[in-house]
Amino acid sequence: MAHPFLDELKREVVLRPDDPAARYRLAEALFADGDFTTAARQLERAVKLDGTDANARRLLAKTYERAGRGPDALRTLEELAKRTPDDVSTREELTELFLAQGRVDDALVHAEEAARLSPTDPKRHRAAADLYRMKRLLPQAKEALERAQRLVPEDPHIAAELRELYLELGDDAASERVAGVRDRSYFLHQARTALATKQLARETSQGTLKLAAEALAAGDTTGVKRALVAAAPSEKSSAAYEFLRGEVLLIDGETERAERAFRSCTERAVDFGLAYNRLGDLLQHRGALRDAVALYELSIRHSPDDANAYEDLGDVYATLGEREKALEMYRAAADRDPKSRAADKLRSLDDAARAAAATEPAIGKIGVLGWTPSGGAVSPLEAVAVVGQGQLIFSGNVGPTSREAGLVAFSCLKYKARDLGIGELVSSYDLHLHFTDTEVGKDGPSSGLALVLAGISAYQQRPLRAQLAATGEITIHGEVKAVGGIHEKIVAARLAGFRTVLMPRRNIKEARELPSEVASKIEIIFVDTVAEAVAKALVG
Repeated sequence: MAHPFLDELKREVVLRPDDPAARYRLAEALFADGDFTTAARQLERAVKLDGTDANARRLLAKTYERAGRGPDALRTLEELAKRTPDDVSTREELTELFLAQGRVDDALVHAEEAARLSPTDPKRHRAAADLYRMKRLLPQAKEALERAQRLVPEDPHIAAELRELYLELGDDAASERVAGVRDRSYFLHQARTALATKQLARETSQGTLKLAAEALAAGDTTGVKRALVAAAPSEKSSAAYEFLRGEVLLIDGETERAERAFRSCTERAVDFGLAYNRLGDLLQHRGALRDAVALYELSIRHSPDDANAYEDLGDVYATLGEREKALEMYRAAADRDPKSRAADKLRSLDDAARAAAATEPAIGKIGVLGWTPSGGAVSPLEAVAVVGQGQLIFSGNVGPTSREAGLVAFSCLKYKARDLGIGELVSSYDLHLHFTDTEVGKDGPSSGLALVLAGISAYQQRPLRAQLAATGEITIHGEVKAVGGIHEKIVAARLAGFRTVLMPRRNIKEARELPSEVASKIEIIFVDTVAEAVAKALVG
């Protein structure tokens, strides 16, 4: 069905052919009417007349996409991003368009930019985290999700995603650390721990409350209930009675009744620290983290030796993003109970040393850039020189072409041994090259430059630059030849956190065509020979 004002809009364009606004209005109507080809022509003219009109470019990209002209849509949006680099909407549209074309790496570049431009929007950090996980860049996904959680610490969905991600990373202590992990087994363990405290042991040392405590220690909640029903009036008026009642209700999942019991406990004995701890658990589980903090602080004030209260408070501070306070609480908990999970949570959270180590130069370690049908890939490589007979050992998920690249690199090392100062080493030491990521297969000649650099580093015991990656085919005589897939490889290196890439000078044209979002955040060093690469890559 034609737009009711379409004829009037066409007439307006005929009367004012150089008016970009008139052409834009006509294009909008044509787009709504499904005539994408004609709408695109009008928008192309509008953009020529007014190159600053972001709305016209954005609609032109959508029109191209609807017309099946995906490359033109991308080109239009990329031009708009160059003109208005801080426009979040353009970044989001580019993300969606790249994803629709299966180009996850490029989509992620723009998702990162959208998150950077909107640092207080948790949705954009979560969107970037989803794409990181799709690329198996789990540390980056963790960082993005943790940013999102700091913005909305009480969001249960983000907490659940973080717990799952921590487990994927093999960090079960971090998974437990995320506020909200509270189930029956947890509360039963807490109850047994509480029964061993001096305060509760004293209050339940005799009578029916003793029977209830013994049943609770055995995990017999039915037995606890029977004992509490049979308690004497004097016992039922005690704080310990309400605490035991709250414990069994909590274990059985009756959280509202449990909360009333614990509050009644604190009314009967304002110094009953364990009850404040349980109330903190309940509020933490409910997502009321700031209120939980106040209750855990009361628990610590009245039970300063209770390691569990410090650990729980550390969990909440960690979820709120208050890292230093969390570390302080975990240290206090670990000091009071070295067997608690607080020590593991402390190591998990205190990752500053590990992060620093990752940015230090290392011997024989380099990223090998590769190309796949779905985008670029970075494969970590390690090299060591061990006493032997001058042989090459090559391991990892490596295809035949990459094995040939390894042989070429090894022969190059032997050929250049005297110039490189490793003449005696290559004959008396074996070189072991190992791709540590065995999930993704490597098969291509472009790994040669990275292989030879890792080998030289291992032989000379000189570290390579930190966060260094390389791509380039080499010859036995040490020349560095051009390779393909430069865009995909450099984007992958950038997303994986590498700071420097060595690549063939013969690929300089492709490198200059990289988007500024990538080129501005990674140092690219061009080389023609292995000798030149060694001078640029090794330190010390």
